[in-house]
Amino acid sequence: MRKLFRVFNSNAKMILKYGLAALLLTVPLYPKFPLFSVPGTYVAIRAEDFIIIFVGLVWAIYILSAKQAAFLLKNKLTQAILIYWGVGFLSVLSAIFLTKTVSSHIALLHWARRIEYMLPLLIAYSVTQKIDKSRFFAQCLFVGVFFVFLFGWGQIHLGLPVITTQNEEYSKGLALRWISGARLGSTFAGHYDLSAFLVMLLPLSTTLFFYYKKLKNRMLFLTFSVLPAFWLMLKAESRVSFVALLFGVSVALWVFNKKRYVVPIVLLAILGAVFLSNLGARYRLGVKTYWERLIKVNISTLIVPSVSAAQKNSASPERQRSKELENNQTQPAPAVLEDRSAAIRLNIEWPRAIRAFAKNPLLGTGYSSITLATDNDYLRALGEVGLVGALAFLLIILRVFENLISFIKNAKHDWKYGFIVGYSGGLVGILVNASFIDVFEASKVAIIFWLLTGIAMGIVDRRSLKERINES
Repeated sequence: MRKLFRVFNSNAKMILKYGLAALLLTVPLYPKFPLFSVPGTYVAIRAEDFIIIFVGLVWAIYILSAKQAAFLLKNKLTQAILIYWGVGFLSVLSAIFLTKTVSSHIALLHWARRIEYMLPLLIAYSVTQKIDKSRFFAQCLFVGVFFVFLFGWGQIHLGLPVITTQNEEYSKGLALRWISGARLGSTFAGHYDLSAFLVMLLPLSTTLFFYYKKLKNRMLFLTFSVLPAFWLMLKAESRVSFVALLFGVSVALWVFNKKRYVVPIVLLAILGAVFLSNLGARYRLGVKTYWERLIKVNISTLIVPSVSAAQKNSASPERQRSKELENNQTQPAPAVLEDRSAAIRLNIEWPRAIRAFAKNPLLGTGYSSITLATDNDYLRALGEVGLVGALAFLLIILRVFENLISFIKNAKHDWKYGFIVGYSGGLVGILVNASFIDVFEASKVAIIFWLLTGIAMGIVDRRSLKERINES
C-alpha cells in the first residue's frame, strides 16, 4: 500500500497541475451547455462540474497520502473557508426546518455549488505553494481569453452560436444568433458574466504588460491579451463592470508604482467606451433618463391650470377650485423614463433580499430562497445566509487581503510581484462589481476567481513541506 501511495504521489502533482490547467481553459471556453437538468431549477450539471469533481478527488487523496491535511487546516484562510461552508450548511438546515423557505434538495444543491466553486482555491494553493507554476497557469488563462475573443468575434461576423442562461428557456442549451446592437456574451452565460470575468483579468494583464521589459514582448502581450480582452469588455457593454474595471486597473497601476499611467490609461479606456462601443451611449442614456425623470416629476407637481382674469373675477371660489380640480384630472401626466436595470434592483431584487434578512437576521432564509438573482452579492448573502454567513464570507476576503498586503510590502519586483499586484487590482474590481452583479454565484466567474485566488495565496505562502514540519 505504501508503495502504491508513493507511485500516486509522484504523479498526483502532475495530474493536479494539468487538471487546473484544464479548468483555466475549459471554464472560460466551453459554452454553458447543460448535461443534466435538476428538477425545480434551471441550474444544470455541466462539463466543468465533472472536471472539478475529478481534480478534487485526486487532490483529497493526495493531501491525505502526503499528510498535508493537518498543515492545510492550520492555514487561517482555510479555516475561514470551512467556517463559511459550515455556516452555509446551518443556514440550509434553518431554512428547511425553521423558516421553511426552501426546497431541501435545491438548497443543498446551491450549498454544494458554493463548495464546488471554492474548491479550486484549495487545490491551486496546495499545488502552487509546493511547486511554483504561476507562469504556466497564467499562460493557460491568457490563451483561453484569446480564444474567447475569437469566438466572440465569430459570433458577430460569422454567425457562431450564442449559448446563454439568462432565462429558463435559453438555459436548456438553445443555440441563438447574435443580432446587431445586442451585447456580447461570447462563451459566457451572458454579457454580465463575461464583463465580470474581464474585470478580474484586465488588471492582471496590465501589470504583466509592464513587467515585460523588451518592446517585442510587450507588443505581443498587448496584441494577444490586453487588446482582445478590452475589445470584449467594450462589446459586453456592462456599465457597472466598466466602472469596476477602472477601479481595478487604477489600483493595480498605483500599487505597481506606475502612478503616472493611471490617468492616461483611464482616459484611453473612456475614449474607447465612447467611440468604439455603445457604452458611451448607454451612460448618456442613463444620465438622460434620471435627469428627465427628476425634471418631469418636479414639473408634474407644479402644474397649475391657467385661468383668465375674467374667469377669476366671475367664478366663485368653490367653482374655481372645482374647475382647477377638473383640469388637473384631465391633464396628462408627463411620461417618466425609467432605467430598467436599476428599477428591477431597487423595486424587486434588493427589497426581496432585505425582507429575507429581516425574516431571519442571523442565518437568512437559505440558499435559493430569494431566486437566482439579486444583483448585489452582499445583500444576497445577508438574505440567504444572514449576518453570520455574510461576516464569514467577508472573513475570507479579509484573510486574502491580509496575505496580499503582507506580500506586497516585502516582495521584490519580479514576475510573482506583478501577478500578485495584478490579482489585487482584479480583486478590488470584482468586489466593486459585486455591488450590482452576483459575481460569486456566476459559475464561470466564481470558479476562475477562486482558482486565481488559490494561485495568488500559493505564491504568497510558498513554503516547502519540510519547512512546515520543522516549524511544527
